[in-house]
Amino acid sequence: MKWQRSLRSLLVVSLIFFVPLAASADTVAVAGSMGDCMADMAAAFSSSGRGEAPQFVAGASGKLAAQIKAGAPFGLFLSASAQWTKHLDEEGLLEEVAPMATSPLALWWPKAEAPSVDRLPSGELKIAIADPETAPFGKAAKDYLQSLGVYDAFLAEGKVVIGGVIQTAAIIPAQGGADVGIVSLSVALKMEGGSYTLLPIKPLGNSGGLVKGKATDNLRAFWSFIRSAEAAPIWKKWGFEPAAR
Repeated sequence: MKWQRSLRSLLVVSLIFFVPLAASADTVAVAGSMGDCMADMAAAFSSSGRGEAPQFVAGASGKLAAQIKAGAPFGLFLSASAQWTKHLDEEGLLEEVAPMATSPLALWWPKAEAPSVDRLPSGELKIAIADPETAPFGKAAKDYLQSLGVYDAFLAEGKVVIGGVIQTAAIIPAQGGADVGIVSLSVALKMEGGSYTLLPIKPLGNSGGLVKGKATDNLRAFWSFIRSAEAAPIWKKWGFEPAAR
């Protein structure tokens, strides 16, 4: 099945790509929800002749922000929400901070028919979400379930399963550990199977900025490129809506 092939891909990404790697200042710290999109961006950037494809370290935005505060040699930070970008900016660690895109949340499961959002409050579905403490999509999922008045009870009853990065919110139901996962649209599209329904909540605003004293000229050019009109089709391919220029 297509989603099973996608699951193998996500498992590889989770085990290899979404861990701290040996990095240089020409490395981008990127939220997991944007990993595949940024791989396409890097290829397009390199093909344009404007610079070389940078390296990427991907994971939960909060954990990446903590690594930057600890001195990790990342030159560019791309966050799934403005929360962590603002935090680092207030710490005086970023420059040229700007919005990039918005990203909807989706309810995904490994079945052919689209999952019904209306079933979430009933308690009949076990729900997987990313870690609300470090992953913006996990926090958004928690906030949504709280708005339905069910989060605390479901968590206590084991009907909410908390993973790590956003990919785990799809991996868990794909492996049978939950019925559905609340994920970014980009992850739902990555699955290439199963089905999803967009959640009726405001999309997350993705933002980023250059890390002061560590961004190379190549990363400055890449940061400009991914916010250009030329990059808009790549954002849209992966379920993002580019920020207004």
